Amino acid sequence: MHLDKETSMERELNTSGIEPCERATLTATDEAVEHLGAVSRKTDGQPRRYLRTGWTLARHLLEMVAAMMVGMAALGAATGVFGEPPGYADPLVEYGLMGVSMSVTMVAWMRFRGHSWSDGLEMTMAMLGPMLALVLPVELGIARYVPGLSEDSLMMLSHAAMIVGMSVVMIYRRDRYAKGAPGHRV
Repeated sequence: MHLDKETSMERELNTSGIEPCERATLTATDEAVEHLGAVSRKTDGQPRRYLRTGWTLARHLLEMVAAMMVGMAALGAATGVFGEPPGYADPLVEYGLMGVSMSVTMVAWMRFRGHSWSDGLEMTMAMLGPMLALVLPVELGIARYVPGLSEDSLMMLSHAAMIVGMSVVMIYRRDRYAKGAPGHRV
């Protein structure tokens, strides 16, 4: 905010009280400080906005992961009660069923929070795509050519890949996930 010369001067009485004297205009330092104050007022809310956006994205991701855990627990309970389905020892079948059970509960939660079916489908693809990219080399027996990938490490790596895939979509579509869906329920 720049003050013109007339408004930056004040009339004061000198020490004798007889004749007025003029106070000097703003110095260069005062103008610089005033300019910085104007700039900081414009950008003051940005760190807070970024933190709020980051928290909203993280909260949404945590909610989806919690919903996915419910799906995994349901699958675990079903296999405990009814036994493993045929072919369950095959990684593709096991991870396919796991992905379906996690997707159903995740999409149900997203729908509850006001997201569209297409958002749910997109998030499901973002979750299952990276997981299948890791399961297929194990299934095809070529995991030995991928450093660190084995049937033993597949569970941990596939879950990490799911979260990374979902995070990428959320950042790419941050307009949907940072502000909530149109019918967003709190």
